[in-house]
Amino acid sequence: MPKLLSFGVAAAVATLLGSAASMAQVGLMQADRLEMAQAPGEPAISSSRTVKLTEEDRHTLREIILRDMKVEKAPHNIKVSIGEAVPPGVHQQPIPADVTRKVPQIKNNTFFVKSDDEIVIVEPKDNTVADIVK
Repeated sequence: MPKLLSFGVAAAVATLLGSAASMAQVGLMQADRLEMAQAPGEPAISSSRTVKLTEEDRHTLREIILRDMKVEKAPHNIKVSIGEAVPPGVHQQPIPADVTRKVPQIKNNTFFVKSDDEIVIVEPKDNTVADIVK
């Protein structure tokens, strides 16, 4: 009986190890696909936001920038995504003092407004899109 129990335990361990190896292999395959999607020698594009905004922060931005300010909008054909570089020729503005008093974490950023009233927050260090407030 002890040998039968040992065999059962060994089989269970082998099954678990096989599952873990399969999961690790799937993770590596996904990482390979991600690397292939990016051109060699290009810097990594991050799709994560570099500023943390709550819904209340987003509301404040929309309220002050879209309703209270007269902002020049970017050309209608501008397409941007979080983590990508801002296209050349887009006029960026500093974040207004009224906004930075309520949302201080973006005081060093700049912004522009797209023609569809989306507010694009820009990371000035590398001129990439930090967040898009819709």
